[in-house]
Amino acid sequence: MKQVCILLAVLLCTAAVADAMVFAYAPTCARCKSIGARYCGYGYLNRKGVSCDGQTTINSCEDCKRKFGRCSDGFITECFF
Repeated sequence: MKQVCILLAVLLCTAAVADAMVFAYAPTCARCKSIGARYCGYGYLNRKGVSCDGQTTINSCEDCKRKFGRCSDGFITECFF
């Protein structure tokens, strides 16, 4: 029973951290770096912009809007600069 409780606690904590993740996109890699991205991805240049991979400064729609971004909050949270 103890192992089940520990496993459940780990799963709940992991889900809470995953919910806090925001995917950020910007028109240039330099803009991504300005919000704290470690590196840039180029998955959807024509549609979303450069993905700001490894960023840790945008954790909610409020953070996104504070940095003058546009937020999409659905199944996943995305911030567009």
